[in-house]
Formats: sequence, C-alpha cells, structure tokens
Amino acid sequence: MREVKNAVAIVTGASRGVGPHIAAELARAGVRSALVARSEDDLRATAERLGRLGPEPLVVPADVSDEEAQRRIVETVRRELGPAAILVNNAGIEHITRFQDASVESIRRVLLVNLFGAEAMTRLVLPDMLQARRGHVVNIGSVGGRTAYPYATINSSAKHGLVGFTWSLREELRGTGVGVSAVYPTLIADVGISAGWQAGRRPPLLGRVGPDEVARAVLRCIREDRVEITVAPVMEKAADVVSALSPRLTAWIARNGGIYRYLRRVADAQTRSQQHSEPA
Repeated sequence: MREVKNAVAIVTGASRGVGPHIAAELARAGVRSALVARSEDDLRATAERLGRLGPEPLVVPADVSDEEAQRRIVETVRRELGPAAILVNNAGIEHITRFQDASVESIRRVLLVNLFGAEAMTRLVLPDMLQARRGHVVNIGSVGGRTAYPYATINSSAKHGLVGFTWSLREELRGTGVGVSAVYPTLIADVGISAGWQAGRRPPLLGRVGPDEVARAVLRCIREDRVEITVAPVMEKAADVVSALSPRLTAWIARNGGIYRYLRRVADAQTRSQQHSEPA
C-alpha cells in the first residue's frame, strides 16, 4: 500500500500511550482514521488535536475485547467513512507481576485485549480488504514477544501469539494485495507503561524509544509492506537477532545484565501499590 492518502484506517487503543502518536502520523499522511478506545472523553480530546493535522477523525468508543463491539466498530466505520483499508491493532494491557500473584481474571483480560481483540478485528475487516485487493494490518507487539522476560509472563504469552498470528496470516494472504506486519517496540518513553514504573535505576541494556519512532515504523510497514520492524536502540536490536539464534544466550545476558532483577522490582512495586489501593 504505497499510497495511503485518503485511505480509511481503524486505530485501536487510540486514546492513550502510543495510539495518539500513530493516529497523528497517519493523519499527516492524509489517512482518514477511526479512533477506537473505551474512553470517549479521551478519544474526543485526541480527535480534536488530530483535526489540525489532517482529515478529521471519527470517534468510536468501544472495547475491542467484546465481540458485539467489534462488529459495531467495523460497521460504523464502513457506514461513516467507507471500508477500512488499514487496521492498526494497538489496543493492549500491560501486566507486570509474579505469575502466581496474577488473578485468573487478569490473565483472561490481557489475552482477550492483546490477542483475541487483534485477531477478531482483523477477521472482520478482511472481507472488504480482500474484495478491494488492497489493505494492510499492523499489529503492535513488543520486544517481549520476540524473547521471554520473567514477571511479564502473561504479556509475553499474548505477544508471542501476536508474532505467530502476524507471520501465519501474512503467508496465508500472500498475493491477495493485503499485507500483514508487526512492530516490536522496546519500552516507550513518556507515554508507555514504563513511564510510571518506580523501581530504581533502569539497567543500561533495557533501552527506551520515543512514541513517534514507533508511529513512523507503523507507517513504514504500511507503505513498504515490511513484515516486521523492531523499534529499539542498536544494542537491543542486536539482542533481538541473538535471541532468534540462541534464546539461552539472550536469557543469560538479560539475567546477568540486571534486566530480570529490574523487572522483579517493578513487579513487587506494582503488587504493593495494588495492595495499598484495595479497600479495607
């Protein structure tokens, strides 16, 4: 999809985090976007800012983990803007904790939003894309979907699933005019989950990137039909390559480079925070 001007896009998770930055990058390219998230107030605030950059976006408050809401999103966009040619599956929940401390409900919720929501939304937009022989799906994963980090076990299982989904569907759709890509960011500065972490000094091997870097990678995937882009500092990109060749070596480096200790502190800090916030 080299030409994206006037294309219709659905961006999930568009109210917070990296979502508004992705929507802004698409707006500057002339894409007509539908912004999806649960908070209508946050969506409208985002839409107001984006209206100055390009076409005025459509606001669709909805929970992407709900099947009825998924159908309503696609039908609303088709009616108001036309069939979606771009889908950015960005909605996600981050849950850093010791696995034995996680509730069944929190496990279910992460998998529903991070994996099921992405697959179900993709399934619903595919018929229009295939009929037009033009379209692109971008799944926002993470470097945690390319390797395995302790204390991010629930997220890691969902993100690994997203990697498999991306590669499998891309091959299935080869030759149809519909592309599928994944973007794997490391920790995202200022707007990502790590912005609120209070766990002491971050180890040098665990880098951060800006949200606009992630947004540019999304647009690049669409325009160039790239299967995947890792958005991370050079050292972390190198570790990503090593991980594919030797997961054991990657685990050794992360363990001895302080990453596991840091994530354990994050998990323990978040557990304490949740305990303090629970009513007596």
